[in-house]
Amino acid sequence: MHSIRGKDIGLVIAALAFTAFAVGPLLWIGLSSFKNTSDIIAIPPVWIPDFTYLDNYAHIFSDYWPFILNSVVVTLGATALALLFAIPTAFGLVNFQMRASNAIADWILSTRMMPPIAAAVPLFVIFRGLGLLDSVWALIIAYAGFNLPFAVWVSMSFLRRVPREVIEAARLEGCSWVQVLVRIALPMSLSGVMTVATFVFIFCWNEFLLSLFLTTRSARTLPVVISSFIGTGKVYWDLIAAASIIQCVPPVIFTLFMQRHIVSGMTMGAVKD
Repeated sequence: MHSIRGKDIGLVIAALAFTAFAVGPLLWIGLSSFKNTSDIIAIPPVWIPDFTYLDNYAHIFSDYWPFILNSVVVTLGATALALLFAIPTAFGLVNFQMRASNAIADWILSTRMMPPIAAAVPLFVIFRGLGLLDSVWALIIAYAGFNLPFAVWVSMSFLRRVPREVIEAARLEGCSWVQVLVRIALPMSLSGVMTVATFVFIFCWNEFLLSLFLTTRSARTLPVVISSFIGTGKVYWDLIAAASIIQCVPPVIFTLFMQRHIVSGMTMGAVKD
């Protein structure tokens, strides 16, 4: 009995230590967003800030709101574009009898393994030639392309859960494959699609490298703006903290909004009759 209790106490202490290690930086950033630079670097530290001090957030929203808007437009556009191509592709690979369907699916997934830095320079040359450099369209296309393999692969796992008998019955009733996809497969796997959309949204929202390469000024996203606060002579910790909190908020809100679908999608097919 004593050994079990000691083991449980040890696990609780380890869990608390891990939680503090994970949450500590976020807590420091959150508190620092309500401080000026002198309070952030003060010794002894200013532990409790003045939560009415909102100059950092006012500065970010007043001077950098176009870049926040760029992040929103690019993320939503890339997520929608990735799903627009991924779902029909996954549906076709799951339901159409092709000799190399598994090989095609594996090849699609393998493209996900390519690091973005390997394609940054070719994409720069291509978009410059098309006149799309430093535009939200370039980022939407690039983000959607890099997240397309993930979206296809995960969508396939959810679309496989649609009973084959239902699809065959719809085909016998005269439904086209497009009607089967739109009226049957999508509604029955909606939670899975929302799960894919959530992950693609988070990946696109946090993307930094491609935005750094493909933009110069007007189309910059918020992650690139945050990196610009680190200069050669000074680091604007107050602006970094406020912008980082703003960067964290949309994915959290989006995930909370999709939470019901995510839980349902993650457990889809876990129990078979």
